[in-house]
Amino acid sequence: MGKILQIRVSVWTYDENEVEKAWPRLVELAAGVPLKHAKHGVTELVDSLDDGLRFMDWPQSVKDSLRPGVERAPKLKAQLEDALADWDPRRADKLSYELEEVLDLTEASCTLS
Repeated sequence: MGKILQIRVSVWTYDENEVEKAWPRLVELAAGVPLKHAKHGVTELVDSLDDGLRFMDWPQSVKDSLRPGVERAPKLKAQLEDALADWDPRRADKLSYELEEVLDLTEASCTLS
């Protein structure tokens, strides 16, 4: 880094429409969580689902179907952010695939009542 310029390694969702296409049921649930995210990307979806599982009055069957993935996703998100903070893009890339896979599995197991 320079004295004035800062170099960042970060993660963001390049096309928020892809989130809805990939995980429509999860996005539907997350939309009901009263959070004000300016963006609606993958990391925001993880945050909303985590809060929703803890605080929303979703049917028990929905909570049970989401719990394994929603409990795993914030941990992966944190590990991804740590990898980026440590300037480890190779590890961050691996974790991004793991996070998306967890969301895929959670979408597949989600039972909306």
